[in-house]
Amino acid sequence: MKDVNSIVSLATPIGTGALSIIRCSGEGVENIIETFFHKSLKPRYAYHINFKINNETLDDVVAIYYKAPESYTGEDMLEITCHGGPVIYQMLIKEILTLSDFRLAKPGEFSERAYLNNKISLLEAESICALINAKTEEAALAARSSLSGKMSQEILGIDEKLLKTRIQVEALLDFSEEDIETEGLSEIENQLIAIKNKIKNLIEKIEKNKLFFEVSKIIIMGKPNTGKSSLINLLTQENVSIVNKEAGTTRDVVSKIFNIRGMPVIIQDTAGIRETDNQIEQEGTHKAFDQAAESNVILYLYDITKGLQNDDFLTIKKLKKINTSLLIIGNKVDLAAEKPNSFLIDQKEESISISIKKNINIEKMIEKITGTLKTKTNDSSPGVMQVKHLAFLKTAYNDVNNIELDLSNLEIVAEFLKAAQQNLSKIIENEDNDRVLSGIFSNFCIGK
Repeated sequence: MKDVNSIVSLATPIGTGALSIIRCSGEGVENIIETFFHKSLKPRYAYHINFKINNETLDDVVAIYYKAPESYTGEDMLEITCHGGPVIYQMLIKEILTLSDFRLAKPGEFSERAYLNNKISLLEAESICALINAKTEEAALAARSSLSGKMSQEILGIDEKLLKTRIQVEALLDFSEEDIETEGLSEIENQLIAIKNKIKNLIEKIEKNKLFFEVSKIIIMGKPNTGKSSLINLLTQENVSIVNKEAGTTRDVVSKIFNIRGMPVIIQDTAGIRETDNQIEQEGTHKAFDQAAESNVILYLYDITKGLQNDDFLTIKKLKKINTSLLIIGNKVDLAAEKPNSFLIDQKEESISISIKKNINIEKMIEKITGTLKTKTNDSSPGVMQVKHLAFLKTAYNDVNNIELDLSNLEIVAEFLKAAQQNLSKIIENEDNDRVLSGIFSNFCIGK
């Protein structure tokens, strides 16, 4: 693939810093070297060199030249590391743009060219985006694993098993039922089971990784003095909310982003839900319900020594109308032992009993929260392509799962296998029906 335009762009964040990197790609790269460096650069070597205009040095830079196709984009590339002041890199880019056939790169265009020149797959391109946008260490490691090709290799492995099975089924179609040994069908059945298990494991892995990229939203609600502020401080390990015995100290929605089991989460502490004439508190309550409607999980906290009371039930009933997971948590279980007569939990409501102060059942609560988040993620992360990959994998799994292996329906089996492999091919861009025909001839020697 050739592009008549050479492109240039700043590859580091805009602003002041110690260093900035300017990236260039296209046939015009050699023109930059001749015009501004006045010497040839050996590919893949770093040169400390002056960037000059009419013998006047604009900056001393480090330049690395990558000769096509041994570069990220597959084209001639040049990376210039200059001093980080915005005036400096803007001057250098401005001078490069005076050369013919150079323009500013569009967002993502370097990676787009890498894909068009078969340097990276769409899966790898998305993994790069996911790695850049990772908000937790677990997300970064998951993206790095995908970028290293592990996921592609797993899909290719499944694709090869499907191909082998298709070849066997297609070959059997050319023989009469009397000529087919049961061992052949048994081997195909074992392969189908292995294929289903591998696809299922991959689906589970992608769904788990989705949690690392999607920022989920948790909101804590309840009456005043139930421990809402203490709970958010405990989960985030920071003093995010004010803890005070006086009711109504939290009058607005307090937010904090952190990670729970590697999953990025925005957690929100809200105003205590109670009947009051205070207009500020009333507004805080309205905001709490508005935020609850936009959350993935609602944690409703109550004082276990007082039990769930009528106003709690009214609030819970209202929250259940929201299409969001609701977890009811009873706090102060350590005090309930001292006041057995006030330990009033309505058995109609499933509740987790904890003590924030004594750190009782906190891990159990966190497990419940993370388990709930796994079922409440949206189909919007880390990117459109990964959502499609998941859909293709699930369809492929259903194709294989729908197979009822029998000598009388081998044609139907062949169609299901073909459909499954076509869905995988949409992920790895390896759609080639001739592979089956070639496999039949090479492995079974039909017509010999």
